[in-house]
Amino acid sequence: MDAAGSDRDDLIGFLSANAFPFHGAPRPDAASAAAAIAAGMWSGPDTAAFWVVHETWGRVGTLRLDDLADPTVMPDLRLGEEFRGRGLAAPILRAATAHLFEVFPHARRFEGQTREDNVAMRCAFARCGWVQEAHYRDGGPVAGGEPMASVAPSILRRDVRGPAVVLTGLLVCADEEQAQTVRAHLPAHVAATRAEPGCDRFEVEPDADGRTWHVAERFVDEVFFAAHQQRAADSAWGRATAGIERRYTVERAVPPDVVARAWAAEERLLRPEVRRDPAAVGALLAADFAKVGQSGRRWTRDEIIASLAAAEPGPYDARLDEREGRVVAPDLVLLTYLLRAGDRLSRRSALWRCDPDPRCVWHQGTPVP
Repeated sequence: MDAAGSDRDDLIGFLSANAFPFHGAPRPDAASAAAAIAAGMWSGPDTAAFWVVHETWGRVGTLRLDDLADPTVMPDLRLGEEFRGRGLAAPILRAATAHLFEVFPHARRFEGQTREDNVAMRCAFARCGWVQEAHYRDGGPVAGGEPMASVAPSILRRDVRGPAVVLTGLLVCADEEQAQTVRAHLPAHVAATRAEPGCDRFEVEPDADGRTWHVAERFVDEVFFAAHQQRAADSAWGRATAGIERRYTVERAVPPDVVARAWAAEERLLRPEVRRDPAAVGALLAADFAKVGQSGRRWTRDEIIASLAAAEPGPYDARLDEREGRVVAPDLVLLTYLLRAGDRLSRRSALWRCDPDPRCVWHQGTPVP
């Protein structure tokens, strides 16, 4: 939005027409909203503001990204009162995260803050794979009351990054004229590519025949690879070598932290405070989830969520031993381990789909005498 220009009046109208109970100024009037806009809160070199537009309901809220010049960026999401409780926060967070890490290559961390009693927003963060990193006592102001604690969840670029893109193959010249073209333009092309954000590796080595080059490149994800392809095609190198044969193979590699993310989700699924929260459990289970329990009973997703919510709370003394995790497909991780919980012992296996947020597809437990 053009917060200080063409969208100013609409923004003042939105802010003054809604209450935002978990913000420092829960009921801004038109004058205070205008003052905030004039002070640069909604625009400037380090801030980007957006209308959130639903395909059916139209404008439903605003999103502001602050500290865009820093590696850590902060979001401020405000939904109109009539659109709350409709499950919009999670898809907005996912869209905002994708936008941030696509458009701002230097951004490494997306950190939110909300008051501890903002349960809906905390569940939205959890559904999107954000990790709570801090708990600030008396950090959340309460209008007309004592302050409450605030929490700070975050998500990192590497948490949402897609598979790395690996290209290998040959650049094959038909004659000496083409080979001379490659030699003339290659040094500048290599230097420019290695300087691109997201380039992990770029090697172009000549073969002994003098007309063939071995190419090996790796980019951290599809976004950076596509940007490289576009830049290279538009460069002097791309124009000069457009007619030279490429024998390339492009593969998508498994993210290096995919097993670690699956383990983190598995451990979270075992915690009592998560198991008692249907929204938190639901955020960790795939739509097609199924489980075979230690008794041999098969559970559906809805059955297991209801069962965990109704269970009597107990002390958390679970311990995971003999861990093994392996990637069985580009987005599937199989975890096996020995679970010690009180005087009970069981072997567990879990299949997690990471695309990119970990979602458990299958779980099975077998008692150990």
